[in-house]
Amino acid sequence: MEKSDYYIKPDTLVITATLGTRNSLPKTIKSVRENGGNRVHHVLTCPKSKLKALKARYPLLDVVEEPKEKKGIYTALNSVIKKYAKDYKYVTFINDDDYWLSGFKLLFLALDKNQKLDAVYGRTLFVSESNKIIREQASSFRYKAFKALLSKRIVLFTQQATLIKSELFYEIGGFDENYKLIADSKFWAEAIDSGAQFSFIDTLAAAYTLQEGQLSSDKKTQNFEYNKLLKEKMFSKISLPVIVFESIIFRIHNIPVYLKRIFLK
Repeated sequence: MEKSDYYIKPDTLVITATLGTRNSLPKTIKSVRENGGNRVHHVLTCPKSKLKALKARYPLLDVVEEPKEKKGIYTALNSVIKKYAKDYKYVTFINDDDYWLSGFKLLFLALDKNQKLDAVYGRTLFVSESNKIIREQASSFRYKAFKALLSKRIVLFTQQATLIKSELFYEIGGFDENYKLIADSKFWAEAIDSGAQFSFIDTLAAAYTLQEGQLSSDKKTQNFEYNKLLKEKMFSKISLPVIVFESIIFRIHNIPVYLKRIFLK
């Protein structure tokens, strides 16, 4: 590792909520170590039944028990972030079946260079369980269009490819635990509404694994929660013309990505 990449004390908290059953977890951990280096403190949170085994398998990581009183990934994430993030400059989380790509380093660089930024996001590479590339995510620098695009079920960025200042998490108050699958989408909408400064880093920063049995594959719950979110007050003032305009601009901006998808097939 370069001398300039050495951090005496980690300045970034990374959390992975896991049931401790996925074979992909070692790859997730390796990607965080390789792309975050000494600047990251990686914490695993898991059920009590997996605590001992994970601590033995990953002695260099902190492994903490998920909350007993209420289950759910966002409850687990809130618990760890609220407890630890105050001691770190940046915070993010990565699922146990996803992993960082080398482009994630550019997210660190962007926040380091511009202290006025509150959050940065890159693009995500969607892969299969066998690690076959499915498609690249379409995204855009127009982060203030997040809500308008979400109204059309267009996701501007995914949490795997994000990095934020810890103070932003506390300012928003964490993730809304009333949502099982899309609390992060609500968090981003609230953060943007708060005036937080985001920046788009046009790089593939993380890989998102699409597979059977994962929470995000529950389309019924996902659709219910999207409809619920879009009925919240923060979405009430988005006009149809704005939604249509932002959708068109988004599509035009991502023509190169769509062409890649065609040639990938």
